[in-house]
This record gives sequence, C-alpha cells and structure tokens, in this order.
Amino acid sequence: MSTFTVSAGLATYTGFRAAPQRATARSVAVPKAGGRVAFVTQANKKVAKKANVVLTQSVDKLGAQGDLVEVSVGFFRNHLEPMGKAKKATSEVMAEVEAQAASEVAAKQAESAGARAIATALKTIGKFVVKKTVGEDGKIFGSVTAGDVADAVEQQTGKALEKKAITVPEITAVGIYDVTVKLHPSVVGEFKVEVQKA
Repeated sequence: MSTFTVSAGLATYTGFRAAPQRATARSVAVPKAGGRVAFVTQANKKVAKKANVVLTQSVDKLGAQGDLVEVSVGFFRNHLEPMGKAKKATSEVMAEVEAQAASEVAAKQAESAGARAIATALKTIGKFVVKKTVGEDGKIFGSVTAGDVADAVEQQTGKALEKKAITVPEITAVGIYDVTVKLHPSVVGEFKVEVQKA
C-alpha cells in the first residue's frame, strides 16, 4: 500500500519505492499520469572533504607532532587515525596540545638556564690545570686532548662535560690556552687551560 500526502506545501510519497529522506537533502514526489511518482531530490549542502586534525606524531611531508593540519577525510579515517598519528581537532585536544607545547618550552628554557649557569661557573673559576710530561726543550710529549680538559674540569668542579663539545687549540708547549665548550645550541662556555710540567 502506498500513500501520497501534501503537507505544508511539500508533497511526500510513502510506499515500497520511496527512498528515505535525509536531513541534508529535500525530496519532493511529483505525481505523473498512470499512478507513477517521480522523485526530485535537491542537495542542501556539500559533504566536507577536508578535516582539521592535530598530529600526535611527526608525519613526513605533513607536519611535526602537535601541528594543526588540514587533510582529506579519507586519509585521516583510513591512515592517520588507525595508526594513532592524529586526532580530530577538538577544543579538548587543542588544549592538551597547547599544554604540552608550553611544558616543552619551559623544559627548553630550564635546560638553557642550566647551561648558562655552567658557563658562568666555568668563567668564574677561570683556569684549569692539566699536567703533562715535558721534554728538555719545553715541548710536551703527546698532546692535550678534549678528554684531558674534561677530566681536569671534572676533578676541580665535579661537573662532567661532554668531550665532543670541547674545542681545544693545538697545544705543543707549556702555557695558558683558551678553550671553549658548547653547552647548549645557544650557550658557549669559555675558560683557560694551563698546561704544567708533571
């Protein structure tokens, strides 16, 4: 059994052949001769093809962790979300990302402040002594390496410096030399090394 009704200016048809009406489209049934009905459907809005997401991991050619990016809905649904690489950009997720970014900035500032404190301590102490075996002509046997300087600093201050970060000039004789150490990408410590006869 099928019925045809008109209400509020819209004609609707319910029966075996009627398609369900959706909220995003408006269907109008128009009766034709012979008892048949033709359906005319009008779409009201387009389906979203892009989605704003927040990356939970760095993704090549897309962005770094915590970035807000616009990707296709299919890419998000089929790849990023199942792999745990992204979340939908909601207010809760954005607040979480902002809090994480703030904590990372605070940690970087604390690391930089610690490096500046070590640089100040090295400059305040000023001179570290390295003892080497010296020949009759005043030249040392071997050379003074970054490891020797790091050991001297650790013995006198208790602070261990990374050997790779220390820059030592070529030292061939007894004397006082300038040495630099890279404590942080933005902080370089400077101090003097005195080479003495052992």
